[in-house]
Amino acid sequence: MHLDNLARIDLNLLVILQVLLEERSVTRAASRLHLSQSALSKSLNRLRDTLGDPLFHRPTTQ
Repeated sequence: MHLDNLARIDLNLLVILQVLLEERSVTRAASRLHLSQSALSKSLNRLRDTLGDPLFHRPTTQ
């Protein structure tokens, strides 16, 4: 990631990331942040695009 991207990051997205990491659930994080699940998912996608990283991976089942 380039520093110019970091300077333009919406700091609210970092709050969302923190709560997602704590809750480990989009539904619970959205509830805690008083957002809809859809709004939180859209914010997560914005953060992924900004950082150029998928951030979370679902475990693969074997």
